Order: sequence, then structure tokens, then C-alpha cells
Amino acid sequence: MKKSIFNCILLSLIGWILVSNAAAMELTIACENKQDFPTVMGNSTDILTTNPGMGVEAVYQLEKRLNLKITIKRLPWKRCLAEMKKGNVQGVFTASFKEERKDFGRYPEIDGKVDPSRRFTSASYALYRMKGSDVQFDGKKFDIKGKVGAPSGYSIVDDLKKRGLDVDEGPSTENDFKKMMKGRIHAVAALEMTGDYYLMVNQDMNQTIEKVDPLIVEKPYYFMISYQFYESNKELAEKIWTTIAEIRMDPDFQKQLKNYF
Repeated sequence: MKKSIFNCILLSLIGWILVSNAAAMELTIACENKQDFPTVMGNSTDILTTNPGMGVEAVYQLEKRLNLKITIKRLPWKRCLAEMKKGNVQGVFTASFKEERKDFGRYPEIDGKVDPSRRFTSASYALYRMKGSDVQFDGKKFDIKGKVGAPSGYSIVDDLKKRGLDVDEGPSTENDFKKMMKGRIHAVAALEMTGDYYLMVNQDMNQTIEKVDPLIVEKPYYFMISYQFYESNKELAEKIWTTIAEIRMDPDFQKQLKNYF
């Protein structure tokens, strides 16, 4: 009897060791190589070692919680989507919902529709103008006589074009602000936290640029997953989306945001 109990304990211990030492599944996830405060920091192909961005921090948490080994590849945004469509990367972060974007990869869904409860974050787009400018927005209508700068590939580009605005697509919000300061464009549409960040850290921009109230729109942002990875790892893919939502709501994770201000 004692021998039988000993054998059971031994087998259980061996099983626990094997599970604990199981090789972590390796994934590659892409994000933009331009700063998207506070999701990913720095204009670089590298991940910053300190305060790399809340999206990057979430990936680190995802690795621990699901026993994954994730490589983050920073690329121009349009290429992030293209590489996901080809299956060269298993996912991208973060993307707002666009119906046509479903051609590149999958969003978390429930009953066949995108599931906002499993978003990573929500973010607002704001309009920025030069101080003293006649640019106006009342929440419904724009009064802009020239071009509006917006980051290439971002969902706000199509939103503005649908409203009849002349959109000048650029590589980044920082670049758009510089163009506006030189008089090459009349206004800038940007993610509010990104735009406000540049006004906070750049004195020249802070002195000459201002945000227009009200905000243009607020949108949820998601981690997307490639169709190829989803088809071969459906259960894990669903678990990734669920875990991302859990990380978003974790008070300890939320406290890390103060490090970015």
C-alpha cells in the first residue's frame, strides 16, 4: 500500500516537472516602429529597455501567464498588417476595428461580431490646430479650409475622408505636427494620448499647437491574430484575447501607466 502511494506521488511529481519544464510556444507579434504613446514608445525598430510601452508590458505579462515566448517585431504599420496576412507574424497590436481590416487578420469575436470586452484599451482621436487658427470642429461638422494630417494606415484616415476632408497621410503624428508648424497642412488628427504627449515633451509644439474640443471619436483597440495561427491554435488564440482583457483590468498593470507621465 505504501509502495503504491509512493509511486502515485512520484508519478505526480514527474508529471509536474515535465509540465513546468515544457518548452514555451514561440510567437512573433508585430507593432508599429513609430511611437504610439503609451502603447509602444520610441521611434525605433527596437523595443526600449525602460518604459517600452503599455502594449509591450502587456505582451510580457502574456508570456508569463500563458507560458509563451513572444518576439516583438517593430515595422511600419501597413507592413505589420501585411506580414500578419501572410502569416509571417502571428499577430499585431493594437488595432481599432475596421471591416476591411478583417482581410488581414482576426479580432476577438462573440456571436460573429467583434467583442469589445476583450479589447486591450480604448483611445480617442483629437483634432489639433495652430494657436490662432480658424480650424473648428463642433462634434459633428469640421470647418477646415486646408489639408488634415493623419498617420498613414490609421482608421481615422478613412473616417476623415468619408466626411469629405482632404487628408495628408504621414508617417507619424510627430511628423504631422512639424508639417503643420511649417504651414504645409492646416490641422492634424491624432490619437489624443499621442498628440498630448508631444505637446507635453516638446516646448515648441506646446507653445504653438493646441487641441480642439470636443474629441473626434473614441474607439476600442485590439490585439489581432493571424488567420493561419488561429486555424492551427484556436484554443490558445481565444485564451490570448481573454488574457489580454484580464491584463487590462489588473490594478497592478494599470498602476504601471503612471511611469509614462
